[in-house]
Amino acid sequence: MRTHIYKSLIIGLVPVLSLVHLQSNSLAALAKVKPQVSVAPIKIGQAKTPAKPKARTFTRNSSADSYTLGPGDRLRVDIFNVPEYSGEFYVLGDVAINLPVVGAISIQGRTVQQASSLLTSYFSRYVKRPIVTISVLAPRPVQFAIAGEITRSGSYTVPFTGDNRKFPTISQAIQLAGGTTQTANLRQVQVRRAATGKVLSVNIFDVLQRGNTSQDITLRDGDTIYIARSEGVNAADRLRLAGSNLANQDATVKVAILGEVGKPGTYTLKGDSAGTAGRVTPPTLTEAIKIAGGSTASADMSRIRVRRNTRTGTGQVLPINLLSLLRTGDFGQDIILQDGDTILLPTATEINSADSTLVAASNLGPQAISPPKIVVVGEVNRPGTYTVTGSANTTNNNTQLTGTVALPTVTNAIQAAAGIKPTADIRQIQLIRTTRTGEQKIALDLFKLIQQGDTSQDIILQEGDRIFIPPAQNPSALDVDIVASSTLSPVSIRVNVIGESVGGNAGGGREVPSNTTLNQAILLAGGFNNVRANKNEVDFIRLNPNGTVTKRLIKLNFAKGIDPETNPRLQNNDTIVIGRNNLTRIGDGFSTILSPFNGLFNLLRF
Repeated sequence: MRTHIYKSLIIGLVPVLSLVHLQSNSLAALAKVKPQVSVAPIKIGQAKTPAKPKARTFTRNSSADSYTLGPGDRLRVDIFNVPEYSGEFYVLGDVAINLPVVGAISIQGRTVQQASSLLTSYFSRYVKRPIVTISVLAPRPVQFAIAGEITRSGSYTVPFTGDNRKFPTISQAIQLAGGTTQTANLRQVQVRRAATGKVLSVNIFDVLQRGNTSQDITLRDGDTIYIARSEGVNAADRLRLAGSNLANQDATVKVAILGEVGKPGTYTLKGDSAGTAGRVTPPTLTEAIKIAGGSTASADMSRIRVRRNTRTGTGQVLPINLLSLLRTGDFGQDIILQDGDTILLPTATEINSADSTLVAASNLGPQAISPPKIVVVGEVNRPGTYTVTGSANTTNNNTQLTGTVALPTVTNAIQAAAGIKPTADIRQIQLIRTTRTGEQKIALDLFKLIQQGDTSQDIILQEGDRIFIPPAQNPSALDVDIVASSTLSPVSIRVNVIGESVGGNAGGGREVPSNTTLNQAILLAGGFNNVRANKNEVDFIRLNPNGTVTKRLIKLNFAKGIDPETNPRLQNNDTIVIGRNNLTRIGDGFSTILSPFNGLFNLLRF
């Protein structure tokens, strides 16, 4: 009986011993496995705790290794199979995390992976081969500083809320700071990482130009952004920037415009709100010139200067050539203005009529509310003050001219003064102009205009111009004829045709066109008296400017054209004397001799 009991006991212990043997083998296998550290991405919900609901996920553009833990981070620390040491913890202000058993552990400057390794080493004192997993449940608000060419530089904080679950990027930081200035260099934006001290250089303009979002990196807490000033002006870049959401969206700027403009001063300009997607386009240089009354005739549009204050406190001078805009359509010259700009339109050292005409015909030219008043003196028929328009509609200084007429020139002024005298030296005309910087003397040669068609000599006038036409010293007959046939001469002249014409001496002085020749004047006076006139020759008398009188006998030839010897052009106050023929002279002689006897003959008749 006892033997039977022993056998039964041995048979019952066999399964138990087998189970103990299997467990011993499993422990031996576990002893060969090294401790593991598991690093989860910075996402909510990676730690699987049945008692807690799944949290929201934060989206990031970089790996978990790049995120540095800091005060305010809410973490989930899980120790495999040790729930009593696991849980949610905050990183405290001293960048430490207070955990069960191990106490406060500093994680200053550590990433999630580095912090997991650190906690593994601490818990290994209390747990055999611990497996530690850290998840970031709620990152702390991102605080960054932005400076340089930005509208509102300073420090900004971006919290993680229900609507905002992403780390901010550089472009978002720029928008938050009010956008960049027009001098910002977005090709070399610098980002300094507070955790590592590393400085990153990114090209944000590549985001605008090619959509390269890899340059728009995410920010970390403590980052510092610096946007440097662009040394050059690339109008295409400025326009692209202005049309983006990175530019300052406050399109109202206050600028000063000085120099050769109609109304210098300070102006507040508002942008155009007709842009795409409701975006306001900032005001440009040409808009400022137009608001200031346009440029004057003395403005040098090729040497405009825009002085701009930068965020660093140093001034930047931008050279602008608006003639290039008018000639070739180079919109790059029409730069976008920013608040505080000072615009200077300098006085031209040399007046180019072609450029002046080009500017005046554009919407950048003078915007006069009335024609300019000028003075014409010297060798003109009626010196004085005149209000001149570009359409030759002129008045003297006693008449108010209504309406607005553009582009009055020197020739318009001469025509207003009844034209030049025959003795005028149009090769040495002088125009005296009062500019913003003082008096300017401009030499003109209208003979080039008459002979060569050089319109650059016929410059556009502006208010207060004074024109002086000197007398010619020894004008040639050819020069006189050329000038007389031009529009610079009076529209009409007064000549005297006396003697044996149809009108006789009663015809006297008469108005004739300025280009009238001697033959034409005789015909305009009615022609010859067929009975009494000498049709072969006339006496020609001219009053010279020096007070002398020239008289010569001219042989007539009506079949010949203009000729200084036989058919000259007439000048003002020329006199033509038509003499008697020989038969008339003899008859008149007998009449003179017999005239005393006429009374006696009359008495004898009775």
